[in-house]
Amino acid sequence: MSISHLLEDFGQPPASPVTPQAMTEESLETLRLEAFENGYKAGWDDSLKAQDGEATRIRDDFARNLQDLSFTYHEAHSHVMQSVTGLLEDIVALVLPEAMRQTLGPRVVEQLTEMAGTAGAQEVEIVSAPADLPLIRSFLEADAGFPVTATADDTLAEGQVFLRMSGQERQIDLDPVIAGIREAVETQLQETERSVRHG
Repeated sequence: MSISHLLEDFGQPPASPVTPQAMTEESLETLRLEAFENGYKAGWDDSLKAQDGEATRIRDDFARNLQDLSFTYHEAHSHVMQSVTGLLEDIVALVLPEAMRQTLGPRVVEQLTEMAGTAGAQEVEIVSAPADLPLIRSFLEADAGFPVTATADDTLAEGQVFLRMSGQERQIDLDPVIAGIREAVETQLQETERSVRHG
Protein backbone atom coordinates (compact mmCIF):
# COMPACT_ATOMS: atom_id res chain seq x y z
CA MET A 1 0.00 0.00 0.00
CA SER A 2 1.27 3.39 -0.96
CA ILE A 3 1.64 6.26 1.45
CA SER A 4 1.73 8.89 -1.25
CA HIS A 5 -1.66 10.15 -0.35
CA LEU A 6 -0.26 11.16 3.08
CA LEU A 7 2.60 13.20 1.68
CA GLU A 8 2.49 16.48 -0.17
CA ASP A 9 3.38 16.39 -3.78
CA PHE A 10 6.05 18.99 -4.59
CA GLY A 11 6.35 17.86 -8.18
CA GLN A 12 3.45 19.78 -9.55
CA PRO A 13 3.99 23.27 -10.87
CA PRO A 14 2.88 26.03 -8.52
CA ALA A 15 -0.36 27.77 -9.21
CA SER A 16 -0.07 30.96 -11.21
CA PRO A 17 0.85 33.82 -8.89
CA VAL A 18 -1.71 36.52 -8.39
CA THR A 19 -0.45 39.59 -9.98
CA PRO A 20 -1.19 42.70 -8.04
CA GLN A 21 -3.20 45.20 -9.88
CA ALA A 22 -1.68 48.56 -10.09
CA MET A 23 -3.47 51.19 -8.00
CA THR A 24 -4.14 54.56 -9.37
CA GLU A 25 -3.20 57.71 -7.43
CA GLU A 26 -6.86 58.56 -7.04
CA SER A 27 -7.82 55.20 -5.46
CA LEU A 28 -4.75 55.38 -3.22
CA GLU A 29 -5.78 58.86 -2.02
CA THR A 30 -9.32 57.59 -1.39
CA LEU A 31 -7.96 54.74 0.74
CA ARG A 32 -5.78 57.18 2.67
CA LEU A 33 -8.75 59.48 3.36
CA GLU A 34 -10.90 56.57 4.48
CA ALA A 35 -8.14 55.35 6.82
CA PHE A 36 -7.72 58.88 8.23
CA GLU A 37 -11.46 59.31 8.77
CA ASN A 38 -11.74 55.88 10.41
CA GLY A 39 -8.79 56.64 12.68
CA TYR A 40 -10.17 60.11 13.52
CA LYS A 41 -13.61 58.67 14.32
CA ALA A 42 -12.09 55.91 16.49
CA GLY A 43 -9.99 58.50 18.35
CA TRP A 44 -13.03 60.74 18.85
CA ASP A 45 -15.11 57.83 20.16
CA ASP A 46 -12.30 56.84 22.55
CA SER A 47 -12.07 60.45 23.77
CA LEU A 48 -15.84 60.64 24.41
CA LYS A 49 -15.75 57.34 26.30
CA ALA A 50 -12.83 58.55 28.41
CA GLN A 51 -14.58 61.87 29.07
CA ASP A 52 -17.81 60.11 30.11
CA GLY A 53 -15.83 57.81 32.39
CA GLU A 54 -14.03 60.76 33.99
CA ALA A 55 -17.31 62.65 34.48
CA THR A 56 -18.87 59.59 36.11
CA ARG A 57 -15.86 59.18 38.39
CA ILE A 58 -15.94 62.87 39.39
CA ARG A 59 -19.71 62.72 40.02
CA ASP A 60 -19.33 59.59 42.17
CA ASP A 61 -16.42 61.13 44.12
CA PHE A 62 -18.42 64.31 44.65
CA ALA A 63 -21.47 62.39 45.92
CA ARG A 64 -19.28 60.35 48.27
CA ASN A 65 -17.58 63.53 49.58
CA LEU A 66 -20.98 65.16 50.14
CA GLN A 67 -22.12 62.14 52.13
CA ASP A 68 -18.92 62.22 54.21
CA LEU A 69 -19.31 65.96 54.76
CA SER A 70 -22.98 65.56 55.72
CA PHE A 71 -22.08 62.86 58.22
CA THR A 72 -19.24 64.97 59.61
CA TYR A 73 -21.57 68.00 59.91
CA HIS A 74 -24.25 66.01 61.72
CA GLU A 75 -21.68 64.41 63.97
CA ALA A 76 -20.15 67.81 64.83
CA HIS A 77 -23.59 69.35 65.30
CA SER A 78 -24.54 66.53 67.66
CA HIS A 79 -21.39 67.04 69.75
CA VAL A 80 -21.90 70.80 69.89
CA MET A 81 -25.54 70.42 70.91
CA GLN A 82 -24.59 67.93 73.64
CA SER A 83 -22.02 70.41 74.94
CA VAL A 84 -24.34 73.39 74.69
CA THR A 85 -27.37 71.65 76.20
CA GLY A 86 -25.96 71.72 79.73
CA LEU A 87 -24.93 75.34 79.32
CA LEU A 88 -28.35 76.39 78.05
CA GLU A 89 -30.08 74.52 80.85
CA ASP A 90 -27.89 76.30 83.41
CA ILE A 91 -28.58 79.67 81.78
CA VAL A 92 -32.32 79.06 81.87
CA ALA A 93 -32.26 77.73 85.43
CA LEU A 94 -29.77 80.14 87.03
CA VAL A 95 -28.98 83.19 84.92
CA LEU A 96 -32.36 83.90 83.33
CA PRO A 97 -34.32 84.31 86.59
CA GLU A 98 -31.72 86.73 87.94
CA ALA A 99 -31.56 88.65 84.67
CA MET A 100 -35.35 88.89 84.57
CA ARG A 101 -35.37 89.99 88.21
CA GLN A 102 -33.02 92.83 87.29
CA THR A 103 -35.64 94.04 84.79
CA LEU A 104 -38.33 94.14 87.48
CA GLY A 105 -37.57 97.71 88.58
CA PRO A 106 -37.75 99.21 85.08
CA ARG A 107 -40.98 97.28 84.44
CA VAL A 108 -42.53 98.72 87.61
CA VAL A 109 -41.48 102.27 86.64
CA GLU A 110 -42.88 101.77 83.13
CA GLN A 111 -46.23 100.55 84.48
CA LEU A 112 -46.37 103.40 87.05
CA THR A 113 -45.75 105.98 84.36
CA GLU A 114 -48.50 104.52 82.21
CA MET A 115 -50.95 104.35 85.12
CA ALA A 116 -50.17 107.91 86.20
CA GLY A 117 -50.80 109.10 82.65
CA THR A 118 -54.34 107.72 82.71
CA ALA A 119 -55.30 108.23 86.38
CA GLY A 120 -53.41 111.41 87.20
CA ALA A 121 -51.11 112.03 90.15
CA GLN A 122 -52.63 109.92 92.90
CA GLU A 123 -51.12 107.72 95.56
CA VAL A 124 -49.68 104.45 94.25
CA GLU A 125 -49.17 101.31 96.29
CA ILE A 126 -46.59 98.76 95.18
CA VAL A 127 -46.76 95.31 96.75
CA SER A 128 -43.98 92.81 96.04
CA ALA A 129 -42.25 89.76 97.45
CA PRO A 130 -39.90 90.65 100.32
CA ALA A 131 -36.82 89.70 98.25
CA ASP A 132 -37.80 92.15 95.48
CA LEU A 133 -38.58 95.12 97.74
CA PRO A 134 -35.02 96.56 97.95
CA LEU A 135 -34.66 96.42 94.17
CA ILE A 136 -38.00 98.19 93.62
CA ARG A 137 -37.20 100.85 96.23
CA SER A 138 -33.88 101.57 94.53
CA PHE A 139 -35.77 102.46 91.33
CA LEU A 140 -38.22 104.65 93.22
CA GLU A 141 -35.58 106.87 94.81
CA ALA A 142 -36.22 109.59 92.25
CA ASP A 143 -39.27 111.78 92.91
CA ALA A 144 -42.15 110.40 90.82
CA GLY A 145 -44.29 113.52 91.31
CA PHE A 146 -46.91 111.59 93.27
CA PRO A 147 -46.81 109.59 96.51
CA VAL A 148 -45.58 106.00 96.18
CA THR A 149 -45.47 103.37 98.92
CA ALA A 150 -43.73 100.04 98.50
CA THR A 151 -44.57 97.17 100.84
CA ALA A 152 -43.75 93.48 101.04
CA ASP A 153 -46.23 90.61 100.98
CA ASP A 154 -45.00 87.18 102.08
CA THR A 155 -47.60 85.41 99.93
CA LEU A 156 -46.04 86.72 96.69
CA ALA A 157 -43.28 84.85 94.91
CA GLU A 158 -40.16 86.59 93.62
CA GLY A 159 -40.92 88.40 90.42
CA GLN A 160 -44.56 89.08 91.34
CA VAL A 161 -45.57 92.72 91.86
CA PHE A 162 -48.97 94.38 92.22
CA LEU A 163 -49.47 98.07 91.41
CA ARG A 164 -52.58 99.70 92.84
CA MET A 165 -53.78 103.20 91.98
CA SER A 166 -57.26 104.70 92.35
CA GLY A 167 -59.13 101.46 92.03
CA GLN A 168 -56.95 100.02 89.25
CA GLU A 169 -54.61 97.13 89.80
CA ARG A 170 -51.92 95.76 87.54
CA GLN A 171 -49.81 92.70 88.05
CA ILE A 172 -46.26 92.09 86.91
CA ASP A 173 -45.36 88.42 87.04
CA LEU A 174 -42.02 87.28 85.68
CA ASP A 175 -42.61 83.56 86.32
CA PRO A 176 -44.77 83.00 83.20
CA VAL A 177 -42.19 84.86 81.09
CA ILE A 178 -39.35 82.75 82.48
CA ALA A 179 -41.42 79.57 82.08
CA GLY A 180 -42.16 80.48 78.46
CA ILE A 181 -38.48 81.05 77.69
CA ARG A 182 -37.54 77.84 79.50
CA GLU A 183 -40.15 75.88 77.54
CA ALA A 184 -38.99 77.39 74.23
CA VAL A 185 -35.36 76.45 74.96
CA GLU A 186 -36.29 72.91 76.04
CA THR A 187 -38.45 72.44 72.95
CA GLN A 188 -35.63 73.64 70.70
CA LEU A 189 -33.13 71.32 72.39
CA GLN A 190 -35.48 68.34 72.06
CA GLU A 191 -36.17 69.14 68.41
CA THR A 192 -32.47 69.45 67.69
CA GLU A 193 -31.71 66.18 69.47
CA ARG A 194 -34.50 64.42 67.53
CA SER A 195 -33.23 65.75 64.17
CA VAL A 196 -29.66 64.69 65.01
CA ARG A 197 -30.83 61.22 65.98
CA HIS A 198 -32.95 60.71 62.90
CA GLY A 199 -30.79 62.61 60.43
